[in-house]
Amino acid sequence: MIKLNRPDKPSDLTPEVEKQLVKEYKNTEKSVWRKDYITTPLLEMSHNKCCYCETILGVQARSMQVDHYHCKDIYPEEVVTWENLLPSCSQCNSNKSTLDTYKTPIIDPSVDNPKDYLYLRCYMIKSKDNTIGSKGRLTVDQLELNHRERLVNPRIKIASEMNYKLTDIHEKAVALNLREDGKLYNKSKIINTLVDILKMAQPNAEYSAFMATIILTDEDYIETMNILKAKSLWTNELESLHNCAAEIKLDTTK
Repeated sequence: MIKLNRPDKPSDLTPEVEKQLVKEYKNTEKSVWRKDYITTPLLEMSHNKCCYCETILGVQARSMQVDHYHCKDIYPEEVVTWENLLPSCSQCNSNKSTLDTYKTPIIDPSVDNPKDYLYLRCYMIKSKDNTIGSKGRLTVDQLELNHRERLVNPRIKIASEMNYKLTDIHEKAVALNLREDGKLYNKSKIINTLVDILKMAQPNAEYSAFMATIILTDEDYIETMNILKAKSLWTNELESLHNCAAEIKLDTTK
């Protein structure tokens, strides 16, 4: 989960329209929020991902649902309140269910910075405050962010694949560093590969907070970065990608 920057309220969602949609929902319980001018900017806000578990929406039958942070069944007046709408996958939306977030709040990634509440340990998302009912723990438990089949196993798989990539690029960087003739063979390949690796830790990537943490805390990555900097091969693009990943990286301890 990463911090999301909510865009301005859609111009089509005027106070008059909002009032009409609230009335329609109360009378019919129709999905009045299913408007392109609502769903499109929500998806853009989350980089086409579920705002909670960071799975990509629109692939493998993962349809986008509009989550009402404050439950629409309890607070129908907020059914199309812009600040109350979040893009979610069906599973997270179902897990959250009718939770009353006024009484028991979970993380709202458009308001809260998830890294202030969560950290990563052994492929699992953990709450920094493990007190029962704390915002972090309630978020993890209610949304089942450590569901083995749906989320943990995919994390393990992509982390394993990334470890191989980081080991390989590190070996190439070490070989480059040990050359005595001063020739920088494979420098472009090393740089381009590292760019591709860091792109997997950007906000638009699936499981980006997890990937940013895995990559930026990896010893091979850190040493590769230091070698490139020592050789004056650390580019502005690499620096920009690294800094962006650092913004969403989770801590690995409380």
